[in-house]
Amino acid sequence: MFLTLLAHQWRSDLRSSVFQKSLALNIILALLILYFGGIFLFIGFHLDKLLGELYPGQNVVSVFNGMLLVYFLIDLFFRFLMQELPVLAIQPYLHLPISKNKLVHYVLVKSVPSFFNLLPLLFLVPFKVTAVIPAYGLGIATGWLLALMTVTLLNNFLLLYFKRQMSNKPLYTLAFGLVIVGLMLLDYLDVLQLQVVSQVVFGAILSQPWLVIVPVLLLVGTYLLNFYFLKAHTYPEELQVGKAKEATGGDITFLNRFGEIGKLIELELKLIWRHKRTKSVVTLSVMFLFYGFIFYGNGKYLDGFAMLIFVGIVLSGMTMFNYGQFLPGWQGGHFDGLLTQRISPYQFLSAKYWMMVPVMVLAFILTLPYGFFGYKIILINTAALLYNIGVNVFVVFFFSVQNTQKLDLSKSATFSWQGVGASKFVMMLPLMVLPILIYLPFGLLGVPYAGIAAIGGLGLLGIIFQKQLLQYSANRFTAHKYKLAAGFRQS
Repeated sequence: MFLTLLAHQWRSDLRSSVFQKSLALNIILALLILYFGGIFLFIGFHLDKLLGELYPGQNVVSVFNGMLLVYFLIDLFFRFLMQELPVLAIQPYLHLPISKNKLVHYVLVKSVPSFFNLLPLLFLVPFKVTAVIPAYGLGIATGWLLALMTVTLLNNFLLLYFKRQMSNKPLYTLAFGLVIVGLMLLDYLDVLQLQVVSQVVFGAILSQPWLVIVPVLLLVGTYLLNFYFLKAHTYPEELQVGKAKEATGGDITFLNRFGEIGKLIELELKLIWRHKRTKSVVTLSVMFLFYGFIFYGNGKYLDGFAMLIFVGIVLSGMTMFNYGQFLPGWQGGHFDGLLTQRISPYQFLSAKYWMMVPVMVLAFILTLPYGFFGYKIILINTAALLYNIGVNVFVVFFFSVQNTQKLDLSKSATFSWQGVGASKFVMMLPLMVLPILIYLPFGLLGVPYAGIAAIGGLGLLGIIFQKQLLQYSANRFTAHKYKLAAGFRQS
């Protein structure tokens, strides 16, 4: 039965028009996977030497064990952002004399040969051969590897269960990520020493190999948790009710006071809330709020200004960049209908603008604690916020008329190149580089804070003249709207 179900799904994918259109992309992705797989394999065979150089005089296996807990935490969160749920069009099979247990087992087992589960083998197996076997012997090394792969699969099924539970509750996604980042931050501040805990836990398996039964039992329990949850939600009546519920949504009443623009913002928010790709873009953007730790934490960039300007632009503007770069492709599926409505391009773009501004302000507020690394970070980030609101939004609108490919909103943004074109990369240059170029003359003259003021002042001018800039963007949109409509029909 497993082979029959696998054959059915393979034929369904092979006959799909999406597969035919994406054949070249699939070949490119396969080559990339082979390339990066080779890199991980090379790292695995040389990892013992690398750790020996970085931690001289220490047991490399113990050092490696100390990194595993942090690795599995990062793995769990990135799985939540990037790993797709295994699916099966189960309705056609429910009326057939096929055991429901077999259908559910197939869905769960299908998730095992995934990229996230196979990737660890590329560096764990070589490290086992080069470092663990010489130190502990083949039997203990095999038990150690089995324990690590069991934890990897535990992450897999734990992720599947919680992602099904939280897919309709995006705030839980944020909380989920904050808990993991919080644990890593506590480790960074030496409040909670994850490295020591990890060394004790995984080192115990090397000294007491029978302890491998603990992760195995946890894996069996997590698998059964998924099994009974899926089995309880595969009744035809429940699937129909679920579909009906998904099509409905509550009104965001306070937006009604803003007239047509408020209604357009409400529709945009519902579009984001209901579809995979839009939610993926927003979730990935949240990750960039922690981008500052890379540059502020080590302190070596705090004496300069150019890199801090770049970071400030990213912190408050990444959500706008990620979402805005595909405008108006989000509406590509119903763009013709949009043109027939009594909605002017000015109203359409105004709704986008006033939806992005509060998001950027919120990102700025959430990143204010970075000010503890230095007072000038707040000054630079404030200027960057003004620049994003007054200039970069309109740069995004300027390039948006080149986006002639509609997006499949049912797909996640992860490893999806749909809608990505040369205009996206060209657009990123003025967004990221132009504010640094504005600062550069002032930095060379030795008046860096005047350069920061120039960036903020230019953004403030854009905010003051935002109506005129919106009208210019609307006129440009009007001149290209038929080209956009034709592109969306063909894509």
